[in-house]
Amino acid sequence: MAVLLVDDDRDLVDVLTYILRREGYEIVIAYDGELGWAQFQSESPELVLLDANMPGMDGMEVCRRIREVSKTPVIMLTARTDEADIVQALGLGADDYITKPFSPRQLVARVKAVLRRAQQFAPAVGGAGEELHAGDLLLDLRTRTLRRSDEEIRLTPLEFKIIHYLMVNRGRVLTNSAIVEHVWGFPGAGNEDLVKVHVHRLRQKLEHDPQNPEYVKTVSGVGYMLRD
Repeated sequence: MAVLLVDDDRDLVDVLTYILRREGYEIVIAYDGELGWAQFQSESPELVLLDANMPGMDGMEVCRRIREVSKTPVIMLTARTDEADIVQALGLGADDYITKPFSPRQLVARVKAVLRRAQQFAPAVGGAGEELHAGDLLLDLRTRTLRRSDEEIRLTPLEFKIIHYLMVNRGRVLTNSAIVEHVWGFPGAGNEDLVKVHVHRLRQKLEHDPQNPEYVKTVSGVGYMLRD
């Protein structure tokens, strides 16, 4: 399985290459965004590890281009901790982000979780006619589409998995940790921002007034609940 690693920090690239090859991954390397984009087109990797901050074409632009043509999983490697930067990365289509510095164990866990999630969404979910309802919301598990009354709401795979988890448990409070473990596949402690950012994006699509949500309610200090 090929992983494209795009980062201008050659020392970090050497370390990550060693770690990932030890786990059995084939590594394709690029030290700048332009080469990374070219390698993506020529090598068709199963996963991209992408530094957000590079001279010339930065990781954000590479991610944007990848998302225009492919659903290949992208994990952003970033030294940025501002919420706005995280929102931008996820808004461009990144599946996950890891803030530098990070441990080898964390990196491997994130890579495996993202790849596992991508494989889960490769086939259709559920059989023909399988649907979930909550008020005027209808989630079609076969086509992975959400409708609010007669309006179709386009979702990313992550947004679909979040709303699916909420709808299955509608009327119940789901903790941030439980959502992370279910959706991303790794321990949820310390990863509340992942949920916060994606729920924010989901509300922008789902709610009539995202500032006063009707469907996905925040339970302060705990997590989220879909109103039944």
